[in-house]
Amino acid sequence: MPLTQPNQELRHELKVLGLDIEQAADEVLRITKDCQDIEVAAVLTLIAKMYERADRIAALADEVRDGAVTRVKIE
Repeated sequence: MPLTQPNQELRHELKVLGLDIEQAADEVLRITKDCQDIEVAAVLTLIAKMYERADRIAALADEVRDGAVTRVKIE
């Protein structure tokens, strides 16, 4: 069954958000790559959380695609 327009938009939004988070994590990792400070450990922890969130968003997008999650209009 094809996705409704609102669900297509939701899936697209989720995929874009996930990609944005991954790109931000990649950029932060690149910036801190050569650092040796203790703060780097904290940054790496935050980066790991960003990747986890991006993975969760991708999973939600898959659930939208599979019809398990839908967007409804509340009036």
